[in-house]
Amino acid sequence: MKIKTTLSITEARKEIFSITKEIQNEDNYFTLTERGFPKAVILSAEKFESLIDNENKKLMLADGDCNRYASQNKYSHVFAKTLIIRDESRVVYLSGNDQDLKNQKESLIKAQLYVNLIEKYKYPFFLVEFGRYVKVGSKEGKHYIEADVIVNDEKGNVKMIFETISFSDFEKNSDKVVSDLFELANALSWIKKPEYIICFSRDCGKNPINEKILAIDCRKFNSFLTWKKAGRPAGKEIPAFKNC
Repeated sequence: MKIKTTLSITEARKEIFSITKEIQNEDNYFTLTERGFPKAVILSAEKFESLIDNENKKLMLADGDCNRYASQNKYSHVFAKTLIIRDESRVVYLSGNDQDLKNQKESLIKAQLYVNLIEKYKYPFFLVEFGRYVKVGSKEGKHYIEADVIVNDEKGNVKMIFETISFSDFEKNSDKVVSDLFELANALSWIKKPEYIICFSRDCGKNPINEKILAIDCRKFNSFLTWKKAGRPAGKEIPAFKNC
C-alpha cells in the first residue's frame, strides 16, 4: 500500500498513532503542511539521531556545488526549509526561501558564522541557536524579528545575539541592524541581560577572507540611541567561549 507522506497538520492530529507506527520503517517520514506550505517533518527517533550524529553533515563555507551534494544525500529532502552541511572543505546552505543571489549570499554568511562559533570560537553546539523569531515592540506595535544566531549560556540565558548583513551593505545598513539587535536584546532580557549584540559580515568570495564585525557590549547601553550618542563604540572581535 502506498503511504501518503504529505499531510496537513489537521490530518496529522487525527492520524498521529498511525504516523508513529509508519515512521518506524527506515524509509518513511511525513511532511506536515499548513495552508499548503511545509511546516514540519515527522521521522523516527532513530533516524533523527542518525542524522544528527552523522559527522559528514557538520558544516563549512560555501563555494561548492550544493545540488551535487544534495543529490548524493538520501535524506536532504527531509528538511522542509533549511539545511546546513559541513564537509571537510566547504559549507553549503540549502534553503527553499532563498530566491535571489543576495539572499543566498547572506544565507552563506549566516551559515559560516554558525560554523565559526563552534569550530573557531569553541562554543558547544548545544548553546548555539540558528534563526529564532522573537516578538518585540510595545503592546500596540508587536512584531517579530529573526535573530540570525543566538548563543546561550549553560543556564539557558541569552549571552550573545548576532545579525548578519551583506558585505557590500555593511556600512549603509549597520545602523538599522544594530537598532534591531537592541530590540532583540531588550525582548530577550527576561532574567539576565545579554552581554553582546554583534553585527557580522563576511566577503565569501575573496581570499584571504575579509570580515566586518561590530561587537557591542549591551550591558553598557540600553538602547540604540544611547549607543549612538556615545559615538557608536564597538569591538572588532567575537568573544571566544573561554573569554565570554
